[in-house]
Amino acid sequence: MAASTINRQGATPVAPSRGKGSSQFAHFCDLYHQRLDALTLAKQLIHMIKAVQRHRGMTMGTLGGNQQFRDELSHLQVQLERRLELLQAFSARSSALLSPRDQENLSNAWLTISRDWQEDAVIDNYELHCHLIEQLLSMVAALGKQLEQPTSQSMPEMVEPKVIHADETLYPNRFKYLEVLHFATRLMPAEAEQIGRIRALATYASALGYCDKDFASKLRYVIQCTRVNNEKLRHQTKRLEGLLDSDLSLLGQLKSYEIKLEFLLSMVESDVVNAHQINTDSSRLFSLATDIIDVYLKVVDEGVQLLTQWHEQDIEVWVQSY
Repeated sequence: MAASTINRQGATPVAPSRGKGSSQFAHFCDLYHQRLDALTLAKQLIHMIKAVQRHRGMTMGTLGGNQQFRDELSHLQVQLERRLELLQAFSARSSALLSPRDQENLSNAWLTISRDWQEDAVIDNYELHCHLIEQLLSMVAALGKQLEQPTSQSMPEMVEPKVIHADETLYPNRFKYLEVLHFATRLMPAEAEQIGRIRALATYASALGYCDKDFASKLRYVIQCTRVNNEKLRHQTKRLEGLLDSDLSLLGQLKSYEIKLEFLLSMVESDVVNAHQINTDSSRLFSLATDIIDVYLKVVDEGVQLLTQWHEQDIEVWVQSY
């Protein structure tokens, strides 16, 4: 009696019952978690790339004669085994993100690299690592492609004109999202890999004390690619600084690291590629390149974290679009 009186007076709103619209909420939830899993997997792939790059540089240095890397190499190999298992565990949450064939290819590539690498020809060691990293970079880029469309835009009802308008007003981060997505899943990982190749080739040559024509040619080519890519990176960084304010706190550090990168490239050119006799310490060269790579990949990590934050806000976009 009291309840009916309250309802007649309109004092207490009645919650809607579950109806045919509930399936849309379940679908939105599924799409949301798929994208969240894709962002998590992209981050794990980046960590895997960083570890494989480091393994390549250390094995190349060791094959060149620098035995200082051996202790860390044994720890790194264990870490890489664990990272590969972790990738497979994350992939199991959503088979659409990383197929069983992709997982098998990664496992086989790592097995080929890690098995008796001490007996490998140095160029085979280098190419096998590069091939695995290219696979990982391709997977990150593919995940980025899947993430271009926000969750709310993938729902069937989003074709209505009022929701297109809602996208413009309620999703102010849309343009910034696409810029950061390209930056974090393509541009920055590719530049870090170019520097990683320089680190591997130059560490080997400096450990050996000699750079033959084949390795000198490879180094010149990678240095040229790095400079071209870094120019693109500089323009993109300026664009992002204007768009993001302080959302990516590490962006400002890239300017100082451009100077460090140019120092590295000039040092490799003068002391490794064009030197009659190499006197540069391979461990020092490895550390200098590693410092730059680590910062670049930290920026990638921060970018993925920002994408995750904007993705979580998409729940509110969808709820408020009615």
